[in-house]
Amino acid sequence: MMMSVVGLLAVSVITSRGTSEPTVETKVGYIVRDLKAMQATGPLQDDPGRDWPQQAQMSLTRLKRNIENAASIASDLERQFTAKSSGCAFAKQAADKIDKEIPWAATATRNALMALLTGTKARLTSLNDENNALGWIGWRGSREEAISELALFGHDVAATTANADLAFARLTNATGGLDKASATCR
Repeated sequence: MMMSVVGLLAVSVITSRGTSEPTVETKVGYIVRDLKAMQATGPLQDDPGRDWPQQAQMSLTRLKRNIENAASIASDLERQFTAKSSGCAFAKQAADKIDKEIPWAATATRNALMALLTGTKARLTSLNDENNALGWIGWRGSREEAISELALFGHDVAATTANADLAFARLTNATGGLDKASATCR
């Protein structure tokens, strides 16, 4: 028993020596890199030869990851500027660099979500118009399943858009906190 405790302590001492907290510049660089990656998010291109619902779902999943990342960055920023030891250094380094990237990342995300919503609505309208032209009312098999799936997907895109708005607003507020914190630092 004593040997295992000593062994665990030795392993923890050896592994903890090699790990250190990244520098402020490194942290800011990671955040800016992540925001730039969000800026590169383009809207889903409508390719008639591909399976649009599958492509749209993959695009939405990628956008949801970006939104989760934005919320995570906001949490990290909030923690950073409340830390007494590194808060001022972080606030001075980060505020301007991060603040100027947020609108671009938010716009790219919003545009991609709007393109998904527009594509979904266009497909819904087309399927409903075909049903009406054929005089179909009620459940008609796979066409109605496709309509139902598109309606649910449209709802998911709309909810994701609201989440994106909240995440980027929180991120903007967090950088505003950094600006205020850096103004009080000497």
